[in-house]
Amino acid sequence: MKTFQVTVTSSSVESEIKSFLDSMAQRGVITFKELSDDDSPEAATPASEEQVQEMIDEAELKPYYSDSEAKDILKL
Repeated sequence: MKTFQVTVTSSSVESEIKSFLDSMAQRGVITFKELSDDDSPEAATPASEEQVQEMIDEAELKPYYSDSEAKDILKL
């Protein structure tokens, strides 16, 4: 299964695209949900350094990797 993020750049075709996606969902080919502006990835708050360290600790990466390497592995 693949996940895609689609951004409609032209409001003039927005209803056509939504209609197409609804049609595909009714056929059971896809599932989709419309995100509000609050759900957008850009609206996410970055993790604090304390939260980052807690994630590294929980992943038990400290004995094997530097903080920088652990952040890269966890994509932080």
